[in-house]
Amino acid sequence: MTPEQLNALIIDYNKALEQGQITKEEYLQLLQGVNIMEGINDDAEGLALKEQLNLMINAAISAASLMV
Repeated sequence: MTPEQLNALIIDYNKALEQGQITKEEYLQLLQGVNIMEGINDDAEGLALKEQLNLMINAAISAASLMV
């Protein structure tokens, strides 16, 4: 998957969590899956976008961890 596709997944997961369609635990598992896909797709061309994506994933995980 391209970095753009991975980013779109994160946006979809964020919306699903906000709308109560998935639980916090499911959300975290989905984000971890995106993180794994990101590592598999590593190449020099998309490193800058992937770095940005990784920051978004980590921020989303941190935010989810603060939810009650």
